[in-house]
Amino acid sequence: MISIYIDYKLQRFQSQIRYAFEYALSALGYNYLFVERLEQVSENDVLIMYGYTEPTSEELQAIARKYITIFIQSEPDLFDETAYTAAKLKSNLRKVNLLSPTLVISARSFDYPAVNYTEDGLKAGRITFDLVANIFFRLAMREEALNSAGNENYVLADSQSVFRDNMESPAVDNLLWLLDSMIVEYVRSSGTYTSKKLKWPKGEKAAVCLTHSVDTLQKWSLSSLLLGIADDVALFFTFRWGRLWHEMKGKLKYLFTNYELYWNFKEYRSLEREAKVKSSWFFASEACEDIDYSLDDADLLEEIQNLDKEKCEIGLLATADKLNRDDFLSRKQVLIHLLHKTNIGIRQLRYKTNAKILELHSKLSPAYGQSHAPDETPGFKYGFGLPWMPWVAKAQSGFWEIPIVLRDRYLMVNYHKELPLDDAKRMVKKIFQQCIKSGSVMGIDMSVAAWTDISYMEKLYPYILEMIGTADTWITSPGKIAEWWQKRAAVTVDESLYEVSVSFADDMESFTLQLIGDVRIKEILDGNQPELKYEKATAKDNIISFGDVKAGDVVVMRIDREGQGNGKAFG
Repeated sequence: MISIYIDYKLQRFQSQIRYAFEYALSALGYNYLFVERLEQVSENDVLIMYGYTEPTSEELQAIARKYITIFIQSEPDLFDETAYTAAKLKSNLRKVNLLSPTLVISARSFDYPAVNYTEDGLKAGRITFDLVANIFFRLAMREEALNSAGNENYVLADSQSVFRDNMESPAVDNLLWLLDSMIVEYVRSSGTYTSKKLKWPKGEKAAVCLTHSVDTLQKWSLSSLLLGIADDVALFFTFRWGRLWHEMKGKLKYLFTNYELYWNFKEYRSLEREAKVKSSWFFASEACEDIDYSLDDADLLEEIQNLDKEKCEIGLLATADKLNRDDFLSRKQVLIHLLHKTNIGIRQLRYKTNAKILELHSKLSPAYGQSHAPDETPGFKYGFGLPWMPWVAKAQSGFWEIPIVLRDRYLMVNYHKELPLDDAKRMVKKIFQQCIKSGSVMGIDMSVAAWTDISYMEKLYPYILEMIGTADTWITSPGKIAEWWQKRAAVTVDESLYEVSVSFADDMESFTLQLIGDVRIKEILDGNQPELKYEKATAKDNIISFGDVKAGDVVVMRIDREGQGNGKAFG
């Protein structure tokens, strides 16, 4: 158990601080409790003290001789909407070496991101910058507000961000790694133990979701073919022969076979069926300046119905032409009625998202959101590699946002030139390895038009499918990730000296728990029938795997502590 004590002097920012702590500890998988008095902390707990000022040596000794203690000194200005400017943000940036180099914000200078207190008998350490406020700053998209100058339609481009050169690694995940490393180190060295929910159902190293934005279908007509001649002439005079032939081949194919250039549903699905995976598709529900199709098209309706029959997830591709709740809701309802669903996810067209648009998304109560991705290169927008609930209108929203780290947009050097295939493969492999390293979500968006626009997509997409299929990953949909993250958060773990009790609020196909520290599992019992073993869990090396769990199940694990018993280890 992690106990969190927040200094009363920080009461003004209580909701922001709790929001950041809840995100961090829930993402890491720890059971936690906010306490108002140190008497509420159990002897076996890890105490995180979040203070306005650093405790004196005497205060620290009195606490840290009794509890494992991690101290973080607050920097309240990072919570205050009026305290920072873009210039102040830039001047307070500092690079620290964590799981990978990471930019943090700190008015205080420091040599190391964390230090141990070395006095005899102390079980304590200190994070030397405000990790909690740094997480909140990114969760709340505060950099955008600093640059918007009050313009509610402003969208922060990556090129304008002070974090632009640090997006290839998940900065927030790195901050979580620092906190996690300290907790694990102190627990193991102190002879106590704690438990931790692993991120993914079977303890996989990462999650992967394959998605396709249907942002253009460009049904051809004689006039549109003639208008395309100008682009073909430009390609001719820039010596892009391969690209020119690719474009001409598609138009000739349409003229002789009536096969639409961007109608690439079957191409993607054929490869996905072969790989035994499913993808998610995002459709707009009506035509507008940015969308060249509508759901009145009978051919398109047939494609959507086919995808739905194959149990592919379908979500709304939202556009910014009508930024009001009624129109957003109406467009969402069109798809819901078409699919006979109770709810669907939402993605903003081209990932052009700001606080105003996120607030509209929140008002729709979507099944999930997936509207954040870097502009030009693979990476982690705002530093997130794991799901999060956005901070909207000064409060936590009610939906999970699932990050996208790879888009077909990144394969294009400019409008007429694409990366060479080998470079594209290296780029894909690099971001995949980063996701594996940090245990995060590999969110992929290959638009329906990309099959045509990227000349080698028929080679690259099988490469992606093989890469994710041969690794230890959970290949699923963004909706399933959001559902899993919610169910995982609802699992309750209670720890005592010789027992760990796990209570399940939902049905779960799989769930994995890790015990950290010098303990051994003696037996696993059914908490509802204590005389019986619980048959749906197995343990190996203090990793407990659960399968086919039902809502209401309670599991009790009896454990041996170092030097506290001689029972036989389970498994």
